[in-house]
Amino acid sequence: MILFYNPYGMWTLMKREVHRFMKVYVQTLISPLISNLLYLAIFGGTLSSRHVTIGHVGYLKFLVPGLCVMGVIFSSFQNPSFSIVAHKFQNTIMDFNSYPLSNFEKLVGFVFGGTCRGIIIGGVTYGATIPFAGAWIAHPILFFLSLGLVGITFSSIGVISGLYVKTFEGTNFFLSIVLTPVTYLAGVFFQVSSLPGVLSHIALLNPLFPLVSCVRYMYLGVSEGNILVNGIYAVVVTVFFFAAAYYFIKKGVGLKY
Repeated sequence: MILFYNPYGMWTLMKREVHRFMKVYVQTLISPLISNLLYLAIFGGTLSSRHVTIGHVGYLKFLVPGLCVMGVIFSSFQNPSFSIVAHKFQNTIMDFNSYPLSNFEKLVGFVFGGTCRGIIIGGVTYGATIPFAGAWIAHPILFFLSLGLVGITFSSIGVISGLYVKTFEGTNFFLSIVLTPVTYLAGVFFQVSSLPGVLSHIALLNPLFPLVSCVRYMYLGVSEGNILVNGIYAVVVTVFFFAAAYYFIKKGVGLKY
């Protein structure tokens, strides 16, 4: 199994994916940033005096890492998913098989583009919240590394989605009906353990909750749940979806559309 056959070609594919979303930066970067700032204004403004029980931090400070994660999740997923579906729409998806790249290099190219877009959104979201929540981060390097881990995870999921679905409507359906509700219920806007009764236990079973919890710990220095368990879970999930995306590309799923 050859992982790196044409590194220069892989780098070219990476640059293409980055240039693709940078050309329409108003849609891909500015629009989600404005959405996140609206969330900050609505939730942070109305609940700014409220404190959460973990670390007794203010709600506004609690909200910031959640918004960063949400931006990374949606942007990282959308970039490779819509890119691959666009190839299907243009009837050029079969050209993907003729790229002088190994399957691993193809996957890295798409995942890198999505992760790069996600980290940019997460970074500018954090920067835009500094005037309201301050610039202090408990573990700044690990904070951005954890955002990168989230980006790799959902870029891999975006690749899988792009390979499976045949139209933009299919991608939007998964994004709106599956990914958005699961993301919102992962504790982006609220403390999961504060939910009443059995709802708190159900929310803790959300597969995205440990990812959100890890990023929040790197930002605040306090965690909802066991940070070691959540950290191990986050790494396992990332490796699983990256390996799954590699398997689907290797099998040629959706590449003969």
